[in-house]
Amino acid sequence: MTLLLFGLFFLFMLLGVPIAFAIGASTLYALHQSGVPLMVVTQQMFQGINSFALVAIPMFILAGDLMAQGKVSEKLVSFADSLVGFMRGGLSVVSVMAGMFFAAISGSGAATTAAVGSSLVPELKRKGYDPASAASLIAASGTIGVVIPPSVPMIIYAVIAQQSVSKLFLNGFLPGLAMGLGLMAIAIAQAYKRQYPKGTPLSLSTIWVTFKDASWGLMTPVIILGVSSRGSSHLLRRR
Repeated sequence: MTLLLFGLFFLFMLLGVPIAFAIGASTLYALHQSGVPLMVVTQQMFQGINSFALVAIPMFILAGDLMAQGKVSEKLVSFADSLVGFMRGGLSVVSVMAGMFFAAISGSGAATTAAVGSSLVPELKRKGYDPASAASLIAASGTIGVVIPPSVPMIIYAVIAQQSVSKLFLNGFLPGLAMGLGLMAIAIAQAYKRQYPKGTPLSLSTIWVTFKDASWGLMTPVIILGVSSRGSSHLLRRR
């Protein structure tokens, strides 16, 4: 069965069949040849998605898209710029910090990269930063979106492994912070090596103004963690 499954899969791939259809078609045919009723496949598919926790995934993606369209990402970028923009190469550090902020809102690495990159890549190029280096730094900071809660892969893992979503979220903060600090250190080292310019001067009034503008976006992870914690406790009590 294994040989048949992988043989059909690679055959479909060589014929140019999209990978999702290649996986599905080869699996269905292999199961049919093994005598497994195809009705069982349908039942298992619906059983696999019959989970209340999985409802959070489209909601997180929707929240990230709404905030990206509502210019929340730009407010987060402005707040990050007011904090670390005064450093040499501060704009590259801002891109990492803004990625961490937005990652804690959207829960998706792709959404984080798209939202932060659309705001910062043109500005980085205008300030004389190497385009390839800037794009790779923002793409790398977008990967923090799967570590800093709320995280879509964490929810999927929690559902599959029957683990607490809130505990996984709480344990994701320190690794995400460590990843962000590591990327900031790389950005600062590149800035001094390539003599990138300094950014916005440090000003407490600017920090306060930008913090007020970005406050609702910054509160989103706290709200989500609170809701997920209560939801997990409720499900445990029901069990």
